[in-house]
Amino acid sequence: IAYMQSLVKKSESSLEQVMEMNYPYNLQQEAYAQLSNRSLSSFKRDFQQIYHTTPGRWLLQRRLQYASMLLTTTNKPVSDITLESGFENIAHFSRVFKEKFGESPLQYRKHRESAGV
Repeated sequence: IAYMQSLVKKSESSLEQVMEMNYPYNLQQEAYAQLSNRSLSSFKRDFQQIYHTTPGRWLLQRRLQYASMLLTTTNKPVSDITLESGFENIAHFSRVFKEKFGESPLQYRKHRESAGV
């Protein structure tokens, strides 16, 4: 039984690897499920067990985290950071960024630059 289970486990890609390698891409949950060799329902169930949140919430938080890093470590325009972080448009990105960090992406960058962060 253990041998059979190991074969099944090997056929499923690591969910963590799939998510970390692909979060910047604007993919549907079905695509993430397919990349991890799972059905959509298995993907959602396994995701909840690992991350204790929904895929949508995790993706939003991970993309915002990545965007904040890009804002503080690069001079890329916000429009480029928006797309590189997996957001479809600047308006949505700016709104959710401000909700999370309390300031617009440009204000966030300026405050970090002036603080030497």
